[in-house]
Amino acid sequence: MADSSISASNQLTDKVKYRQAQIDEIAETLTEATSISWLWAFLCGPLYFAFHGFWGRAVLILCLNFLLIGFIIAPFLAYPAWRERAKERAERMLIIEGAS
Repeated sequence: MADSSISASNQLTDKVKYRQAQIDEIAETLTEATSISWLWAFLCGPLYFAFHGFWGRAVLILCLNFLLIGFIIAPFLAYPAWRERAKERAERMLIIEGAS
């Protein structure tokens, strides 16, 4: 009995790992970040994030700009924002694929 529950647990773990690997691979192709995204984030700050729809980051950088550290932090938030969006798109693609 214990062996079957361990086996089922291992199968579930393998499926989760497989799905995460699929999401990571698809996200690599869907990312829209460029090699100079950090520069645009540094130069334009909250406008860059707002223009691309990263509203939470735009507000955060705007608030941090009043403390004069937003300009330093903004470039480090650009690439993770694009990566997160690509992963969300990849997850939606896999859900749609699974539903069809």
